[in-house]
Amino acid sequence: MTIKQLKITTVSYLILPNLIFVVTWLNPLWATISLVVSIYSFYSFIKHTKQCFEENSALRFEIMPQKVTLYLAIFTLILGIFFSLGNFGFGQSYDYFKHNTIVKELIEKSFPVVYENETRYGVLKEPAILGYYMAYYLPTAIICKFIGVGFANILLFIWGGIGIFISFCWLYFLTPKNLNILLVILLFLLGATLFKPYLYAHYLLKNIVSLPMIQYFIWPSGISFNLINIHYSPQHYIVTTVGVFFVYYECFIRKDNRFVLFFVSLLLMWSFLGAFSVGIITAFLVIFRRFKNFFGPENIIGGGVITFIMASYFLAHFQDNRYSGFIWTFADISGYLYQKPLVSILALIGYCIFEIGVYLFFMFKVFSQKSTNKEKLILLFFCAAYFIISPLYRIGYNNDLAMRLISTIKILVFILVLSAYSEMLTSKISTKFLRLYMAFTIILGIFSSLTTLKWDNVPNIANSPNINKADIPQEIFLQYFAKKNSFFGNHLMKEVKSK
Repeated sequence: MTIKQLKITTVSYLILPNLIFVVTWLNPLWATISLVVSIYSFYSFIKHTKQCFEENSALRFEIMPQKVTLYLAIFTLILGIFFSLGNFGFGQSYDYFKHNTIVKELIEKSFPVVYENETRYGVLKEPAILGYYMAYYLPTAIICKFIGVGFANILLFIWGGIGIFISFCWLYFLTPKNLNILLVILLFLLGATLFKPYLYAHYLLKNIVSLPMIQYFIWPSGISFNLINIHYSPQHYIVTTVGVFFVYYECFIRKDNRFVLFFVSLLLMWSFLGAFSVGIITAFLVIFRRFKNFFGPENIIGGGVITFIMASYFLAHFQDNRYSGFIWTFADISGYLYQKPLVSILALIGYCIFEIGVYLFFMFKVFSQKSTNKEKLILLFFCAAYFIISPLYRIGYNNDLAMRLISTIKILVFILVLSAYSEMLTSKISTKFLRLYMAFTIILGIFSSLTTLKWDNVPNIANSPNINKADIPQEIFLQYFAKKNSFFGNHLMKEVKSK
């Protein structure tokens, strides 16, 4: 596989659910408009990719050997079974009650999926539509409408596995040539991207001292390392990893913004918050490159139309206030910020310093020694500012957003970590600290995984309940519904035939 083939495979994989959605959920006018511009932008991307020159000097190899492709495929297969992507293996996570139920709804109901008299939690008292990140589910659902629900778990396993495999291929290409790729993948999966000595302090110290503020400040970081993302929400993992890798390669290495808006728009159907966080990085790189090749019609029109449709779709969501708002509205530490403000401030400062600050400073020392690393140094400053601001969302706005912001910036930091370590191996700088860091973070990553990963006996897709049944598990939160009486429902969505 070449990098060109990987790029085309990536965009093909991401665009397929978007095409299914616009054809099956939108009215004829908007379906036609979005289909035409999507195919136009996609065709332009393929044509340009095949013709353009790739900056192969920045990649591990020009062509990924077939045996490496096979190894990564086998590793993905094992990992998929380990996390039971299709309910095969040790058991699925808590989130798969929701995953499997949504897939069943998409298979059994006609598109768009509408609930005329849904009254969940006594709150949803108006017509609603299924309004969630459906890209992960739609290909499986559309096929099973023809072959039956019995194949759904197998197809969901295959579809999720393809996304994970693509992310590993990107990681392989972007890893410097003088690094051991097995060690890189291990560090990446364990979330050992940062220096985090007290990440799980609340497990070790819970019987000694109470550290509620530290626990809540570090929660977004603790829940967002890659094993957790795959286990709980593979759609978010795919968006953040593949999204950051693609944008970093196109905007930073190739210095070409020609299709980045179109690319980011495709992520919205997978994970709106994940696309938002990748979009922040993209916006910075686009401005940094002074909008080079950004304003082409295939980028602006294709990306603009898809973004408009997806934004309209997700803005129709009902608000589930249980998981947003100030920290004291959903944490049992009411008044703590007022009683001990110094502890609160120290927790936030400590979080920023120990979670990433030490290592950012270390990379700064490496990158600042060579003038050729000027661009990496600027990107490092951006990562530092991004990370410092991200925890503030955990306090005052939305913890899901905080989790996506932090997990996404970690991946970009990880790329810079690889570059820094690669340069250390060829310089006079001692590598003892980083080797100690790697050993420590592998141990910590294993400990974090063992204390965090949970496997449940989740009903398979065929046996999952329907959303309008009284025994539906509470994993189907209010946030998974959108208002039918909205701009999207009234002007973009196709009419639903009354039964």
